[in-house]
Amino acid sequence: MSNFKEINFNPGEVIFKYGQLADKLYLIKSGTVEILSEDGISIAKVSEGQSFGEQAFLRGGIRGATTQAVDSVSCIVLSTEEANSFLNKASPLLVPIFEGLLLQQNMTNELRKNRK
Repeated sequence: MSNFKEINFNPGEVIFKYGQLADKLYLIKSGTVEILSEDGISIAKVSEGQSFGEQAFLRGGIRGATTQAVDSVSCIVLSTEEANSFLNKASPLLVPIFEGLLLQQNMTNELRKNRK
């Protein structure tokens, strides 16, 4: 992972917003990130060793949430192209499988959101 770009965020800094083009996947090296719904309600918190922004694996993917640094956060960043290249090198079958799982996750998130 040493070849990938590293980026840092300050406490309270918005990393990406709901509805934006999903062009990067983030792997957290340190710190905590809060995932916020379209209306600003906290959905989850992710921290060291976890990832967020998986929509970047979908070509033309759109952010389904806003993310914000809770404290000082350091992430490894993969662009959509890098993420898909990484999967294709492992196996070309992984990209469509991963895309299917992400679409299923999106549908589940929408159903949860509509239950409120």
